[in-house]
Amino acid sequence: MNTKLLLLAAAATFATASCSEKKTETTETTTAPTGDQVTTTTTTTIDTTSYRTSADDLVSQVTNDLNATDAAVKTRLQNVYYNRARTLRNLEAMPDTTGRYAAIKAVNDNTTSQVKTIVDPAQYKTYTTSQGTYYSGPYTTTTVVTTAPAKASIGARVGQGSGIKKLEREGDGDHKVKYENGAKIKRESDGSVKIKRADGTKIKIDEHGNRTVKKGLF
Repeated sequence: MNTKLLLLAAAATFATASCSEKKTETTETTTAPTGDQVTTTTTTTIDTTSYRTSADDLVSQVTNDLNATDAAVKTRLQNVYYNRARTLRNLEAMPDTTGRYAAIKAVNDNTTSQVKTIVDPAQYKTYTTSQGTYYSGPYTTTTVVTTAPAKASIGARVGQGSGIKKLEREGDGDHKVKYENGAKIKRESDGSVKIKRADGTKIKIDEHGNRTVKKGLF
């Protein structure tokens, strides 16, 4: 069985584990000394209690780490971890190959993806940093990306929301902006900027990014 088929099988098993029967049947056909074919069916009961207990223990650990007290969250996590344990049981009999490794990794990644839909973003960030203590076996390291607030433009900071009073654009490429609060910004064609704030502070930024600040008298 190639790796792709193993991954598909693992995903299908994970999705249906909670609906699986608690018993399995094994049929074996043997030949009796008389030459007759004898079919024997053996029914084996799967010990789901151990999986449920393991899931409960993991839920307690995770919810304590995340400070999650919502009963609905705990129930959903318990089902996710129970299904994971049931799925991994089906992979235990596989030989220790690249395919088995990939299949276990897929199960662990699937578990993490489901947890993401259950907890809030801050809890999920905490969860992924401790993921190695929750799962045995391979999994994909998850990076939570946080976007920093956009920095306000020079005009927004200088104008302070007062609005533009006058705009001047000169033929050489220079342009000036005057704000209702008395502030001014002049941008020159070489890239340098001159700023006068409402409090009288003057700032000059040359074409190389060097800044000079002269405080107002008041």
